[in-house]
Amino acid sequence: MMKVRFWGTRGSIPTPGPTTLRYGGNTSCVEVRADDHIFIFDAGTGIRELGYKLLSEFDSTPMTIHIFISHTHWDHIQGFPFFLPAYKPENKVILYGPPSRDRSFQDVLRDQMDQEYFPVSLGDLTPNIVIKELRDPMARGPVTVRPFYLNHPAMTLAFRISDGTRSVVYATDNEPYAYTLAHRNGSPLTPSEYGKQQDRKLIEFLEGCDLLIGEGQYTMEEYQEKVGWGHSPIDTLVDFALEGGVKRLALFHHDPLHNDDMVDAMVEFAKNRIAAENPDMECFGAREGLELTIP
Repeated sequence: MMKVRFWGTRGSIPTPGPTTLRYGGNTSCVEVRADDHIFIFDAGTGIRELGYKLLSEFDSTPMTIHIFISHTHWDHIQGFPFFLPAYKPENKVILYGPPSRDRSFQDVLRDQMDQEYFPVSLGDLTPNIVIKELRDPMARGPVTVRPFYLNHPAMTLAFRISDGTRSVVYATDNEPYAYTLAHRNGSPLTPSEYGKQQDRKLIEFLEGCDLLIGEGQYTMEEYQEKVGWGHSPIDTLVDFALEGGVKRLALFHHDPLHNDDMVDAMVEFAKNRIAAENPDMECFGAREGLELTIP
């Protein structure tokens, strides 16, 4: 059995306020429990509340926590300095992330906690912090986590976590190659054939998963003005989910300009498209506090 909980579902910047209460305003953070291991995907502002929950649950019991960072844009790491389990010397925190273009993953995390930006340095946390650049699948018992590179302005990874029976794919901050490659030729909404071949690799990566946590940040109309920004129109996310035959689709990384009503409308749009082709696929909007069990 796997358990999934959403702690932050917003993209780009936190958006607290009365218009985002249903889906939440914290940035990306998802917890997965599998085979008694704690896996966290991204350390946006949602990880702060997760930290409080873990301290309450485990009290003084030492924890080993695996945190997978998709990429080091602020909305995916800005909560880590407030993750209190990382301050407890009895805990072990292992951070995995992509190599940077010109700096190490560790250097990027350390820079965020430079005293010019934050009063506590990375070296002041638990001495049991391990930072790894993830290039190959890793395993903990029967559970494996496999990385896959996405199309985004920073080096960005998707992750497929599997216990041999069940699987969850976390794939946010991805732009379809079919449009970005075509845009270079002056046709932003005419997909290129080579780009579609590249997108096929992602579809194969997520194929048949029990849950796809995928980014559909824009409507297609919005996307026309933002080609090259590194994010997806919801139409493409739905197409990938359908082609990959996923069982459940969670719409994630909600745009900071989208209030709850707008996210509702996008969820309804996705559901209608899916119902016409695969009525057995479940689709919903990821919201803070939502818990799922994959039996």
